[in-house]
Amino acid sequence: MENLSFSQKGEKEALNSIRMMALANLTEDSVLLLTVEDVAIMAQRDRSVIDKKIVKLPSFPKPVSIDPNNPNPRPRYVAGEVVRWFRANSKRFK
Repeated sequence: MENLSFSQKGEKEALNSIRMMALANLTEDSVLLLTVEDVAIMAQRDRSVIDKKIVKLPSFPKPVSIDPNNPNPRPRYVAGEVVRWFRANSKRFK
C-alpha cells in the first residue's frame, strides 16, 4: 500500500471532511459532547466566529462541565442541543 502525503492545509481539510461526515449524522437526540471546533465544522464557520459570537448568544446551548475541578476547562456542548439550535436558527447560516 502506498503512503499518502498531504500538505498541512490538505491534511486539515481532509480531517475536517471526515469530522463533518461524522457530525452530519447527529440528531436532536444525540448526547455526545462537542468541542467548539466541532461546532465550527457543523456551522461551516471559522472557530473564532463560533468563540466570539455564536456561543455567546443567549439562545445558544450552555456548555457542560466535564471536570469541575479543572480551572481552565474546554467548553463542551451536548450535540442534540446544538443540532436543535442550528435547526431553529438555520436562516442565520445560509
